[in-house]
Amino acid sequence: MAMSKNLINSLDDAVLETLSGLCYTYPQLEHRTSHRIVLSPDYRDRKNKVALICGGGSGHEPFAAGFVGRGMLTASIAGSIFAAPPSVHITRALQCVARYNEAGILVVVPNYTGDCLNFGIAVEKAQQAGGIKVEEIIVGDDCSIPENEESVAGKRGLVGMLFVIKIAGAFAEREFPLYKVTKIAQHVSQNTATYGIGLSACTVPGQGLMFELTCDEIECGMGVHGEAGYERIKLKTASELVTLMLKRICETLRLVANDTVAVIVNNFGALSQLEQGIVVHEVVNQLRKMNIEPIRVYSGTLMTSLNSAGVHVSVLKLTESHRDIFVKCLDDETMAPCWPGGSYSIPSNVGYTSSKDNNEKEKVKKIGISLNIREQHMMKLCLKNACTAIIEKEGYLNELDRGCGDGDCGSTLKRLADNILNNLDNLSLSHPVALLSEIANIAEEQMGGTSGALYCLFFTTGAKELALLDQKKDLRYIWYCAFLSGLKCLEKYGKAKAGDRTMIDTMYATCITYEKLLNEDWNNFYDQITTAAWEGCDSTKNMKPKAGRASYIKQTRYLTEVDAGAYAAATWIAAIARTIMHFTE
Repeated sequence: MAMSKNLINSLDDAVLETLSGLCYTYPQLEHRTSHRIVLSPDYRDRKNKVALICGGGSGHEPFAAGFVGRGMLTASIAGSIFAAPPSVHITRALQCVARYNEAGILVVVPNYTGDCLNFGIAVEKAQQAGGIKVEEIIVGDDCSIPENEESVAGKRGLVGMLFVIKIAGAFAEREFPLYKVTKIAQHVSQNTATYGIGLSACTVPGQGLMFELTCDEIECGMGVHGEAGYERIKLKTASELVTLMLKRICETLRLVANDTVAVIVNNFGALSQLEQGIVVHEVVNQLRKMNIEPIRVYSGTLMTSLNSAGVHVSVLKLTESHRDIFVKCLDDETMAPCWPGGSYSIPSNVGYTSSKDNNEKEKVKKIGISLNIREQHMMKLCLKNACTAIIEKEGYLNELDRGCGDGDCGSTLKRLADNILNNLDNLSLSHPVALLSEIANIAEEQMGGTSGALYCLFFTTGAKELALLDQKKDLRYIWYCAFLSGLKCLEKYGKAKAGDRTMIDTMYATCITYEKLLNEDWNNFYDQITTAAWEGCDSTKNMKPKAGRASYIKQTRYLTEVDAGAYAAATWIAAIARTIMHFTE
């Protein structure tokens, strides 16, 4: 079993050091190192305000220490990785807080056996000792396991606990008595349900994966301690998985049309922000399609499972009797550094318009030289074959780009090719100036990034050059002028030249050969153009990159293959040359 790679010094010191790192980042937090306690800056000034205490095993950062601060927790206690804190540490936290508190303490406990036992010991001792007013609430919001299959342990405590802490914390700030803070916490807990989906298992530092998942499998109902989920299914789209999660959540909370909810989307720790945003998008839109309005949405890395990739969706039903106060409490300011809500979490009363532009695009003017029917047919074939060739090479281009770029060269060019093919019947094939302008617009709108800008410039400048040329000129010369103009523009704005290991190497070699052949016979014209393009491409092997993202790569093992952009250019140039050659035979 392969060991995981971790940035730690010593496993024994990992928890202490990560709490220290948090408190260096937020130096007003007070860190009691001997008992792994983090205290809110105001814990000495809460004589008439209920204090909240929570904690659990480490490995779930920023929970729980990241939610210490006025308006949420007064203190947190951290155990070892995936292990409940010892009862003596919890007792010490209760004593620290109680020394300055007369209103009482609410202890929020995640429903795991170890946490229930150790927090229970501390609460019992505090109550027995007298002098400390303390109540306890055990939170279990996991709804992934059907009720008829639940064990005596009950539902696991997951990220929905933050709804309990936030609303109970806001009640405490309003100086409600302990019994009312406890009662509202219980009501929040009873109306919260959470479902988790895991894409990968986590690795405890110094160990291997907790369990194996193939690349096309996911765990449904995954917790936060590295344990497997309720069931294993095949990977589906984000939309399908959100549907699965919301179905169980809605059943658990008995949500119906016209209900309102608050939502937390929690990252297990290793899910990309891109994917998390997609999940939020799906949750909100799917709830709205069910006529259920998510009036508050929170998203972030809040309760993790070390380096596991996955997501929790937690929903709080805003019951009619408590909706307004719940929302006010969620909106109340908190100084806890990791709560994802803020002033921007509250919807604006200002109306908004759709981001989609409904205006018709300005039509490109058909000016300059024109093509006859036969030439238009050849042009259409050239575009079709060039686009098809690029699409077929998507995977290979991505692989070439992986070492020196971001691995998306093929995918980016495929977007251009797909959109050209989808619009092929509507393009201005009769007028090359308009045609190149339309292709430039597609590149600009659909590709993005450096490639999109380069191809937009290439075709835009080519169109500009064509607009200056006379209809009587030979078509081979006309296309050469457009190609040369586009190449010069790329060199000007892209700052690359031949020898810099870019697409310029292919295009420059092609252009030089093209110029030499203009005054020669037609024999082998397009064969020689194709050969030149591939020779230019091949020249980039082992070439030191001097432009673009690849110029930052210094490891020679990534520079033994041809440049992805150069290969792409050779692909479409060769496809066009072959098409013309066969068409004119």
